[in-house]
Amino acid sequence: MTEKTTVFHTKRRAFIIMPDVGLLVAQKKFDISHKQMLENMGLSTTSVSNFLTICPRGYFMDGELCIYQGYDMTPGAKWALTDDGKKIVQQYSADLRVIFNLNDQTCVYTGVIVGKIGDVWKKINMVRLKTLENQNIVM
Repeated sequence: MTEKTTVFHTKRRAFIIMPDVGLLVAQKKFDISHKQMLENMGLSTTSVSNFLTICPRGYFMDGELCIYQGYDMTPGAKWALTDDGKKIVQQYSADLRVIFNLNDQTCVYTGVIVGKIGDVWKKINMVRLKTLENQNIVM
């Protein structure tokens, strides 16, 4: 890992939302990727890949929440919440509020654009937490 990546991972607080199970939240100042979090739990490579593709995950840093889904590592690929992912986030928003001390006006980015490994990737699709919680998502 590059020094820039280490600083980013240490500064942010990573989490993974596991539908119908709960939240996996990294320790504060813990230099670890989402992939490493799942590997440390003993999951197989296939399971890790499936979780990273399906489960909403993200991080809290500098008063903002960034949540996304995806695992295509091609630079320029967009990882964004699906409608199912948004519904899952809505189910866990009360927990996210407590864990990260969020309020209605907290900026939530619901996607990122994949960049080079070691770089901080661009956040996209900003909404306020209250807006995300109140979205009527039709399936």
